[in-house]
Amino acid sequence: MTLLDVGGLTVTGRHLIVDGVDLNVSRGETVGLVGESGSGKSLTARAVAGLLPKGLTATGSVTLSGRELLGARERLLRSVRGSQVALLMQDPFAMLNPLRTAGAHVAESLPRLPRAARRAEVLRRLAEVGIADPSVAGRHPFQLSGGMRQRVALAAALARDPELLIADEPTTALDATTQHEILMLLRGVQRARGMGVLLITHDLRVAFELCDRVSVMYAGRIVESGPGSGVAGAPAHPYTSGLLAALPSVTVTLPRLEAVPGSVPHAEDVTDVCAFAARCGQAEPECGQARPPLRELSPGRRTACLYEVRPRPRTAPPALAPDAAPAGGTLLRVEELRKRYGGHVALGGVSLDVGAGESVGVVGESGSGKTTLARCVLGLATPDGGRVELAGLDVTPGARAARREGAHRLVQCVFQDPSTSLNPALTVGATLAEAAAQGRAEGRPSVAELLDLVGLPTAYASRRPRALSGGERQRVAIARALAVRPALLICDEPTASLDVSVQAHVLELLRTIRRELGTALLFITHDLAVVRQIADRTVVLFRGEVVESGETARVLDAPAHDYTRRLLASVPPTP
Repeated sequence: MTLLDVGGLTVTGRHLIVDGVDLNVSRGETVGLVGESGSGKSLTARAVAGLLPKGLTATGSVTLSGRELLGARERLLRSVRGSQVALLMQDPFAMLNPLRTAGAHVAESLPRLPRAARRAEVLRRLAEVGIADPSVAGRHPFQLSGGMRQRVALAAALARDPELLIADEPTTALDATTQHEILMLLRGVQRARGMGVLLITHDLRVAFELCDRVSVMYAGRIVESGPGSGVAGAPAHPYTSGLLAALPSVTVTLPRLEAVPGSVPHAEDVTDVCAFAARCGQAEPECGQARPPLRELSPGRRTACLYEVRPRPRTAPPALAPDAAPAGGTLLRVEELRKRYGGHVALGGVSLDVGAGESVGVVGESGSGKTTLARCVLGLATPDGGRVELAGLDVTPGARAARREGAHRLVQCVFQDPSTSLNPALTVGATLAEAAAQGRAEGRPSVAELLDLVGLPTAYASRRPRALSGGERQRVAIARALAVRPALLICDEPTASLDVSVQAHVLELLRTIRRELGTALLFITHDLAVVRQIADRTVVLFRGEVVESGETARVLDAPAHDYTRRLLASVPPTP
């Protein structure tokens, strides 16, 4: 029986943003809505829940169990939210009040109960999402890991037993094992309750592992839909084919990651023709003359393309290896690095090295010590013991300042979220000029040279970060880091929140920089498929200790430690 039925949904602000979306979700079914950032996925979800931002208007039809919600009074919508429809957001910090405990978040969604009964129900709801420790109910969000916060947010969303759960990027930026646990938990709860789930994600592996049916969205329109296995196995739209080709493989090192060229057009640039034609490698003249209809290929299988899609190869000979590191001495040496935060051991004697021009990956779950390691190398955290050397120079935080002179020119960092690392008040040109001024006067690169290095037009110098896409902002962050020509670039989850196509662009850019400039990489990630494509050697961290290290192919193909094997088992299969 159909639970949610969306027909002809449009969302309009100054321009048409979502255009004629049709989708439905049955009880006990999971339907995925996938596509790049800017495709309109989240606005579609918010329109369904009646939570559109001010200034946007939705038209069409949204019915839940036969009751029309679009245009309904706010009083009705409030009664439906929580009790019939629940929304689970990407970042639990955006949903959880930092001043309230985990138990309080769950309790506020429950009906009125006596105190003892309410506490028992809170603990039962937390146990349902895999939190068996009663003490978690008394902790605040900042005292919990990312995965634990997401579990609490899920428990709060499910506390009123909704018929439909809208999950908007619920596993983005979570490590592989935590992501797997959350997805399996979501699947188990859904099956036990017969609940419908609308899953919004840009992670194709997650979508095709969890969803019964998948709809692919581009520039505000559905361009393909059908059973998950059918869409993954035989994509009928070139956009879907391009996204699948951009996926990195955990089993094979690809000679090149085939990113979809260009980016999703802004709403004001979308016309009544094929919005994907400008990025499509098989576009014909007819594609720029009319908007292709969403036609049926077979029962339940539809595409908005006029032509048969040519398959895109996405595998390479298994013998292929990553770019070879140029010969050279040890650039970075970390010896027995230790760091505690109160009673928590973040680093328990970590040792590793990076050769000149080499790429070394550091993988592990959240809390394994990856970022603490990077902070100690960068001098942003002071270790309790151990030593950090860069090109033979002692740069251990706390060492004499004379020993650290010039160290900032040897190492730079690219962080996960460029939105928080770029000054929103400065133009791109001002940001890059400021960074270049920190380097030596001789051979100092110009803003135009830095932009060209990361593949951005010179005109971008006058733009501010808010006018750029996520991938463009990350390119600017990389250009800024390269302004002083560092010998070592530390990349801390630089692609964790990016779309698969943008991720491919950034990884190819880092490969090129390494090849042309000889820049070494210390690449921190929880994504084993990414580390396969970027790293010569891989170090596996678990609870602050190195449990395995070696050539990347050997570590991933024949892991020697149980923890490494568990990480690999948690990776969803590549479609």
